[in-house]
Amino acid sequence: MTESVKAYAKINLHLDIIGIRDDGFHNVETVMQTLSLCDTVSVILKDSKDISCECDVEGVPTDEKNIAVKAAKLYLSTVGIESGAHIKIGKRIPMAAGLAGGSTDAAATLTALNKLCGNRLTARELCDLGASLGADVPFCIVGGCSYSDGKGDILHPFPSIPENTVFVVACGGEGVSTPWGYGLMDRTYNNFTDYTPKGTENLKNALLSDSPEEFAYNLFNIFEEPVLRERPVAAKIKRIMLDAGAKAAMMSGSGPSVYGIFNNTEDAERAADIIKNNGYFAQICFPTQ
Repeated sequence: MTESVKAYAKINLHLDIIGIRDDGFHNVETVMQTLSLCDTVSVILKDSKDISCECDVEGVPTDEKNIAVKAAKLYLSTVGIESGAHIKIGKRIPMAAGLAGGSTDAAATLTALNKLCGNRLTARELCDLGASLGADVPFCIVGGCSYSDGKGDILHPFPSIPENTVFVVACGGEGVSTPWGYGLMDRTYNNFTDYTPKGTENLKNALLSDSPEEFAYNLFNIFEEPVLRERPVAAKIKRIMLDAGAKAAMMSGSGPSVYGIFNNTEDAERAADIIKNNGYFAQICFPTQ
């Protein structure tokens, strides 16, 4: 039996760093949203105990470097099942783009295996397992819109964004590693020794007021300005979106993907076409709940 799960991309509507933890990680405040842009992860249980993986995009690792493979091993050992698994990834989310492409594949692998094994773990237990793999994995299991703190793995309810919000997500292939991004933040903000976080109250109030303009106005990403200085293609994509009529455009995560919020699908299609004509990836997306 094969279980297939859609692995949705995520964007950050708000991303701020609170400070550096004793363990070297960073405490963050973030509001994340899943989008209809997705990979497809299919998992099958095998009689042999090995974990195998394949992907339809060249360059994606299919050994233990792939977090989905780590997720399968962790799940099977946790529930004590003497089986292996084969994972097939249909990749549509750009890699190293701040869209949680790896984390969402791991989340989908955990979800698929849990279904195949008779839901042996509760949703909470599955999220706890995912947190040991990466900070974004619990959110990718849950999806929708959530506020998170700690390392980004502690989830809290947050008002939903309007269902008819139209996004364009784009990426120029420059790539940003998370360690590099956080290192850049530490240098830029002097290790956060004298930094005041922006807070999410304005974004929350904007969503509660159901005002699309206020929602777009209150997006925030602490990584954006420093990273865009180092990633000129991402900066160019943001300018294209704004020139094409986006109500707002913002980098997601530590970058370099950029998303724009548009009034309607027609404006979004025009922006996506311009970005594609410049040789970059662009996709119209909608929020998932």
